[in-house]
Amino acid sequence: MKLFFLLLAFFTFTFSAQIDVKLYDKANSNNYYQEIENIINKSKTENTKADEIINEEKTHLKKLIEISTKKVSIEEFNLNLLKDEKVSSNTLIKALLHLSNIKVKSKKQNEFKNDIQNKLSFLKKAIENITEDKKNFLLSYQLQFAYYKLLIVDIEDRILLFSTHEKELENSIISSIKKVVIKDVELIEKELSKINENVNKLLLQKAAFEIELEKEIINENKNNIELSKTNINKIETLYQNELLNSIKFLSKKVVYSLKNSDEKEFLKIYNEIEKLIVDITSDNKSVYLEQNILFKSIAKQIFGNTKLFISDSISQSKDYLLQIKDKLTSTLFVFNEQAISFISLLKSLFLIFIGFTIGYLYKKWIYKLSTKWPNMSQMSLKLSANVGYYLIVLITFMIAMSSLGIDMSSISLIAGALSIGIGFGLQTVVSNFIAGIILMFERTIRIGDIIEINNLITGTVSDIRIRSTTVKTFDNIDIVVPNSSFIQNNVINWTLDDATRRLHIPFGVAYGTKVEKVKEVIIKELLESDLRFLRNDENKLPEIRLSNMNASSVDFELLVWVKANDRLKPNALKSDFLILIYNSLYKYEIEIPFPQLDLHLKKK
Repeated sequence: MKLFFLLLAFFTFTFSAQIDVKLYDKANSNNYYQEIENIINKSKTENTKADEIINEEKTHLKKLIEISTKKVSIEEFNLNLLKDEKVSSNTLIKALLHLSNIKVKSKKQNEFKNDIQNKLSFLKKAIENITEDKKNFLLSYQLQFAYYKLLIVDIEDRILLFSTHEKELENSIISSIKKVVIKDVELIEKELSKINENVNKLLLQKAAFEIELEKEIINENKNNIELSKTNINKIETLYQNELLNSIKFLSKKVVYSLKNSDEKEFLKIYNEIEKLIVDITSDNKSVYLEQNILFKSIAKQIFGNTKLFISDSISQSKDYLLQIKDKLTSTLFVFNEQAISFISLLKSLFLIFIGFTIGYLYKKWIYKLSTKWPNMSQMSLKLSANVGYYLIVLITFMIAMSSLGIDMSSISLIAGALSIGIGFGLQTVVSNFIAGIILMFERTIRIGDIIEINNLITGTVSDIRIRSTTVKTFDNIDIVVPNSSFIQNNVINWTLDDATRRLHIPFGVAYGTKVEKVKEVIIKELLESDLRFLRNDENKLPEIRLSNMNASSVDFELLVWVKANDRLKPNALKSDFLILIYNSLYKYEIEIPFPQLDLHLKKK
């Protein structure tokens, strides 16, 4: 095992090579390149290497000689054009584009340098770790490595030249902005307007050709497909040209805004250019991006960072508000071929809320008026309040629907279709609703009336609504009764026309008691008592009637009239009258009978 590692180390050391630095040493390169050329020719004569390898070596050597003698230079802008007392906007735009090109090229050179550096790393490993089977490629690797080394030197020199000229040109541009001659402002606006019209037409034509292309793809017509694609490409080319023209004219407006120190106008046009650049698909896109960045850099130096930041923040805030507006006005869904946006939906909901609020305030106003007109019945008050409330809500609902752009005739059709479902599914609700309207107009039941329904519910009506009526029992329990119950069932209204009611209080005495004495005693004690009943109405005086003669007693009935207020506790009243009767009978020693059975025993 040790022997294996020793042999491996020996072969590695034997066949490894070092980088030939003389190949990229420009001071002594010419003579050394001649020696390398002789070595290559000798290899060809002696046929020690394959022709492919020799051809590679010759190509690499040729490229190496060329790059070693080549001088690095860049295209510079004539700075004297910017030193005149008056500078045209076209000259300044050309200078800006040239500077933008320099920045783009400088970035590309840096990217290119990184790629070359990766290749150098690979070649260095290949040379230093070359194996026996690859030794014929050693010279080719060395020549390639030297070429890339010199190429990196050229790139670095070019980047340095770019950087130097970039600073000079940028300073010249900034100093010449105040010398720019402003002219043809109206012409620029006309040209931009014309370009916008052309852009809109081109977009329509492109859409038409795209629709035609989809049609031809479905029909699988290859000739027409290619024709449509060609037309779309032509339109796209024209569209790109119009975009570039628009940017050219807008760039002039940017220069004018910089000269006039108008930061608001600058930011407005700057943002317009930024939006146009997004649609550019050609290689010029990166140049115009750099130009826009350059505009902002110059603006910071002219306006100052703080001032530009504030204006930019205001501009961005406006943009955000516009974006929010676009979101709010964009279509959420479509109803009956009418686009419904979030803002329109919000507006309609707000109108409905306003309707409910006005309805509520209307109700409060009606109740407030009732204090000024105490003679107004509670039923009329409720009717006016409820009908007005629902009418206001209905009107505002229709206005809200109209604000959405929904035709109310379509709503009526839908309502007609739904009426079938309402007839079956909501039959009870509709029945109660209609019954509530009937009760409000007929006024057979009013707030404050004492009613009895089917001997089950007895109490005072405390509230009447469209769907139901609230009845407060004598035990102070609120019972919500559907309005249809008042239409379908027998209802006793104790206070419909007259606010008085006659109570029937039964009692009995023993056989043998004189009827006249019973009547005289009870009536006398009743009139002398402080019990509440009608005393002064000749037609409604209390009286006693003989109602029955039972097995154990003679039954009488006290008939007494009481007022509505006294009827709120009818059981208590009945109890008071019975106590009076009992005490009166006891006072005058009138026997009160009770059931008894006499048993007679017969002796045999």
